[in-house]
Amino acid sequence: MWISFVQSLFAVEKKPDQVSIPELLKAGFPPHLVATWKEKSKQSPEQFLDWKRSLKGKDAALVSKVWKEQQITLYPTKHRFAEDSSSKQKVKFPRNTKDQKSKETTPKSLEGSDSLYELFFGMSYQNLDVRYLPRKEKNHSSVFLGGRGKGQIWILEKRDEEFSYGANLTFQQFRFTSGNRYKPIPHFYFAKDPNFYSQLERTGSPLPQPILLSHFLGYRYLLEGKEYELGVYHADAFSAYPGLYFVSPSKSYSGVWSAGENKSSLYVNDSWNSKDLGNHRVQSESILSKKESVGFFYLKSESPESKFFLDATAYRDSPLLYGMVSPEEVRPQIPQTLGYTRGSFKHFLGFEYLSSIEGHKYESGRSGFFPFFLSEWGNLLYRYREYNESGNYQYNEIGRAAFYEWRKEKTVVSFGFESRENGGQWEGKIAIPINTGNLLEFSAIFREGQPKTRAWFENWTYATDFNINLTDRQEIIKLKWVSPFISLNVSYSEKENDPNPILFINFQLLQKIDL
Repeated sequence: MWISFVQSLFAVEKKPDQVSIPELLKAGFPPHLVATWKEKSKQSPEQFLDWKRSLKGKDAALVSKVWKEQQITLYPTKHRFAEDSSSKQKVKFPRNTKDQKSKETTPKSLEGSDSLYELFFGMSYQNLDVRYLPRKEKNHSSVFLGGRGKGQIWILEKRDEEFSYGANLTFQQFRFTSGNRYKPIPHFYFAKDPNFYSQLERTGSPLPQPILLSHFLGYRYLLEGKEYELGVYHADAFSAYPGLYFVSPSKSYSGVWSAGENKSSLYVNDSWNSKDLGNHRVQSESILSKKESVGFFYLKSESPESKFFLDATAYRDSPLLYGMVSPEEVRPQIPQTLGYTRGSFKHFLGFEYLSSIEGHKYESGRSGFFPFFLSEWGNLLYRYREYNESGNYQYNEIGRAAFYEWRKEKTVVSFGFESRENGGQWEGKIAIPINTGNLLEFSAIFREGQPKTRAWFENWTYATDFNINLTDRQEIIKLKWVSPFISLNVSYSEKENDPNPILFINFQLLQKIDL
């Protein structure tokens, strides 16, 4: 006991951020756990402790091992020993330290449960009711069963009449993925299964985007405490030749390249927050090849005082994407390139600009909007917009609209009516986050008369937070509800004097069970 007392008296305490990367690697930490340790060590002691308690299995055992060997402490202490009978000096603990210590030394909190395993299962159903569309392209359904634990994940699926599998296996610094579901890159376009897509993909979800058969083998390495991944892949759906792939920390940037075909795909999802320059976010994905290049770009900027806002998006869609930008739409017949910009002051004074090239058709427009009534419950706005179409036809129209709008972060409520020379249109859109991880979205447009030019329809898609489409349909109604375990996507549209409306329904379900 005396020896233990002396050792504890002269032990050198360390904070989590003082443990070096070589020390963590020497203790047996895999690269992903090292990167997470270094990231969490920069947060508050309470957050680091919460992360430590959330670990399970092998990761929990490794963290507990280093915790003991390195004499980790989260709080500064002035004394290492408690009060005894000969000394009236008391140990000074931070508030709630005793409670934290008692929880921390519980074997379950330190070591976790090696038997913990997550089983998941679910299904999806999709119907695209379009006249003259082949039956096999109208309905698609799938069921799946999978499991994950200790850094490994697998899935067995039945998509329509075909069986498939997916595996994501990690061995120390190496990762191997194979099959029709998992890949180390977060791309939406890459080798996508044209008949299926997932709205349940989010942080911690076992359901990324369904893909066609692909294989990846990569090496994960640490650089300045951050994990990178580099490897080789093969996917016939993307290229007949194998290639290389790269993934940055947090998967903010990634890319694939096939030298044999000189074809590549890039992905960006990053944000910057500055006290002086504001908050900025960029999303982008593209497929670049000699045959055809497609993709999208989205930028969102907000001033430091949340007064000035900018949204800018551009995309090139074509039959190559098989309608991937909006899965419920009919396949595009010819490529379309579209750009849209919206800038505003406090969301009530601003401008818009749009430009689109689709074959021989060129459309452009600009608008300005300003308030005539302001309140904390929303604003009444007036909008003046010019529509121009050239190429096959020469059309010019003026639209004057009055509408109510309220925007705050990802919440949008807007509806109103625009009058044009040859008709008009009712517009409505709602996006409401509900609790944690739930999002309800609704958008609609109803056109009256015979406007000469197409409408600007604000739409939400999987790939971006915001998207603008051009539509000549007389009526469009879209409803989407997404939660961590269920998603529902319904779209209905019809043309004037056309007996062939389009109805799209997609339902997805995911259930998890901890074993």
